[in-house]
Amino acid sequence: MVTPHPPRRAVGSLAAAALAALVGCSTPPTATPDFGAVDLDAALGRVPADVSSVRGLDLPLDRSLLSPVEELEVVRARNAVMERCLANHGLTYTFPAVDPARDAVKPRRHGLVDDGEAAAYGYRDPAVFTPRRAAAKTADQPPPDVVPVITGAGGGVVGGHEVPSGGCAGEADRTLADDARPGQEPVSFALSHRSHEITRSAPPVVEAAAAWSRCMAEARFDYADPDAAVNDPAFRAGRPSRHEVSVATRDVTCKERVEWVRTWVAVERAVQGELIRQHGADVAREARHKDHQLSVAREING
Repeated sequence: MVTPHPPRRAVGSLAAAALAALVGCSTPPTATPDFGAVDLDAALGRVPADVSSVRGLDLPLDRSLLSPVEELEVVRARNAVMERCLANHGLTYTFPAVDPARDAVKPRRHGLVDDGEAAAYGYRDPAVFTPRRAAAKTADQPPPDVVPVITGAGGGVVGGHEVPSGGCAGEADRTLADDARPGQEPVSFALSHRSHEITRSAPPVVEAAAAWSRCMAEARFDYADPDAAVNDPAFRAGRPSRHEVSVATRDVTCKERVEWVRTWVAVERAVQGELIRQHGADVAREARHKDHQLSVAREING
């Protein structure tokens, strides 16, 4: 199934603890607000009858969400602050190198849409077959004397200086965000996930998927919808076969022919617009929060 935010590729294992700590800073709400039939009807009423003019893949909630590259910019800055903090306590540890442009996963929210990628890699992530620099290799885990200073466990004085509250990780979080919660914006992320779930089964998207299936059948590829193709068990292991490449390239052609992506994007833009209308204050607050942490991160990263 296509997901709103594909799982992050391991950034040379990004010192799992460091990335997990950042992601854990922003906890999504326990429940996503309801979006009923009346809300969907209101949104669908704003979808253009002719979607041929729909361009791009951008969505309204992008304004308050960190992109995959931006998330890694924050990770990189957070690591830098923690390294400086450790040095202040007489400790040396270097987190795995992070290159946001290189390491960020390419979003496929609406599936495979690039004919060049389809021809070269089938349904696979091109990064899997891209040589990586030595700096991206898995780093050693922090030594035992470093971990408590990163986490703040035990507190006390190390290297002649008091360990800050929450350790060097806590100091980094307070540096990046006034609320000490850097990372993805939780309400916007939950709403983005909700809009994806709502729209994938919205009538215009389902109808476009059926048209895509008929287009695929003309080339003798039997798939009910684009998800069925990308999730074909035959396309999971090893390098892409000639058959997989043929399916993938036809997939992209059919999506373009029946305007499946344009339809889904148009519907999701309308649904996200309605969700933002319902939760405008939260989304505006998170847009400001995102801008602040990203500004601080870029200043740190230089």
